[in-house]
Amino acid sequence: MKRESRATDLLNLALDPSAPLSLQHQLRQKLINAIHRGVLRPGQRLPSSRLLASRIGVSRNTVSLAYDALLAEGHLASRSRSGIYVAATPSGIRLGRAQRQLAADSPLAIRLPPAPMEDGGFRCPQHWHRYPFPFIDGRADAELTPLSEWSEAIRLAGSRHEVMQWPLESGDVDDPMLIEEMRGKVLPMRGVDAGADELLITLSSRHALQIAGELLVRKGTPLLLEHPADPEFERRMRERQADVRMLDPALAEPLPAGAVVVTSGRHGSAADSAYPRQLLARVVAADGLLIEHDVPAGVQDGGRVAPALRGFDHEGRVVYVGGLAPAATCGEPPGVLVGPAAFIERARQLRRSQGTTPPRVLQRAWGYFIGLGHYSAGLVRAGRILAERRTALRDALNHYLHERVSIETFPGASAYWVSMPDGVDARELARQAAAIGVLVEPMRRGDGREAICMGVTGISSARIREGVRNLSRLIRGDLSAASRRIEEEAVPFLQGKALRRAMAGATLLYSTVYGEPCTLEIRTNGDLVGVAGYAGEDCDQGHWWLEGDRWYRQWREWAYGEAAGYTVVIDGGQVRFYGEDGFLVDAAVLTRPPTVRRRE
Repeated sequence: MKRESRATDLLNLALDPSAPLSLQHQLRQKLINAIHRGVLRPGQRLPSSRLLASRIGVSRNTVSLAYDALLAEGHLASRSRSGIYVAATPSGIRLGRAQRQLAADSPLAIRLPPAPMEDGGFRCPQHWHRYPFPFIDGRADAELTPLSEWSEAIRLAGSRHEVMQWPLESGDVDDPMLIEEMRGKVLPMRGVDAGADELLITLSSRHALQIAGELLVRKGTPLLLEHPADPEFERRMRERQADVRMLDPALAEPLPAGAVVVTSGRHGSAADSAYPRQLLARVVAADGLLIEHDVPAGVQDGGRVAPALRGFDHEGRVVYVGGLAPAATCGEPPGVLVGPAAFIERARQLRRSQGTTPPRVLQRAWGYFIGLGHYSAGLVRAGRILAERRTALRDALNHYLHERVSIETFPGASAYWVSMPDGVDARELARQAAAIGVLVEPMRRGDGREAICMGVTGISSARIREGVRNLSRLIRGDLSAASRRIEEEAVPFLQGKALRRAMAGATLLYSTVYGEPCTLEIRTNGDLVGVAGYAGEDCDQGHWWLEGDRWYRQWREWAYGEAAGYTVVIDGGQVRFYGEDGFLVDAAVLTRPPTVRRRE
């Protein structure tokens, strides 16, 4: 009994009823973590299901189901008339904990190539959906996500019949179902006709663009980019020492000999536009090639979108890069590369050497998703929603910012490009906007003007007007920087129970001093959970408490693990922290997580 009680003391587990995972799955994860960290040692007896259920506040059935699953997987072992123990050789246990950072003089660190040069491009925060006003194009919210349809496609792709075929389908050939669905239902929407040997499936459309660039661009190759261009692609091409330039939209001058032109895939609102033929004529005259990076339409626009340039190509000079519309799919959809068969075979070899062939089961799931009509239905549904949102964004921009900015878009787009007034730094504006809960993507136009991209795929119509209003106040200077001293605050600081109510259960979103996003969860039980970095690579835990009218926090590792107290002011959706000396220390966006129904 003493050993069982000690194991129960070690398993001081906290399960979150509001988490997406069921309580049973959370318990399984925490038991596995305890085994791998050495908290539960091989051969150690676990508490009975009744005792553990009573300790952590769940039903006995929840604990029994978790134990049964771990017994079946070999993590635990059952002994007759004795109980349940940690297996003598737990499955997949780690030999030791790796160091978080490489020592500067380690062989790996010495032989690593130089870090890539920062391109200064925009990177979306990991928790973008928690911001009140996320105007980030291509990030789809729950209203657009076809969860039930995607679940059906995954279930069919993972059926017993399909799984039995996996060992028989080796090699790097793409899934024939997905190839046929792309050929028959997706590419014809853009006027692209291609044979089965002229298609390659990639992890994403950006992946397809990178493959095309690596095959066609060499040192010194004149590379002409039509705005807007992909920042990561441009950076990689500069690293290859290509002669990167901007494409003259007027096509007033001949193209350099052997030039590779990269276009955005949108060339006007009518199928008889003269621009595609003029551009192709310039490419032919320069004996060049063209990569058409087609951004799938998010808004159905009455068929007024011009066909892809590949449809006008009769000399094999156009490589088409496309994919599915993110607003009508679930997660990042696969990309597709279309070109002559010989080019596609070289691209397939490059994909194989990179180890980036999309898994067959996911390809088959996307095949089912398209084949069952979910993609086409999703396009219609998303198009209707996005058209309403884009109208709301256009009206809000016209109402609040018509005297200060100019906006432009292209048919089928789900975003507006907003040119800034002279003297406004788009990156600094985006940083300040994020501090008040407005996410926008800064960019620089081909003519050198500062601009921001504002999309509507991740924000509801009801939130658009308020978000644009807050952005306009920031641009006009009405939302000046917060007071530097607490005495200058127009908003009173929080005290006592009001301070606890405001902070307990809240989530804070802000940027670190080195410019990366950070998310802090202030849990009601006094725990703190912090995640920093674009990939959530920097994590820490701690605790918080109140002393009088001050909010205190202490991390295990961050801020040297020292306790610090703050006076807190909440102004709308922003929280401001003032130190003991009365000066402003930091500011963050204050949100609360959505309520999730409890499951066991």
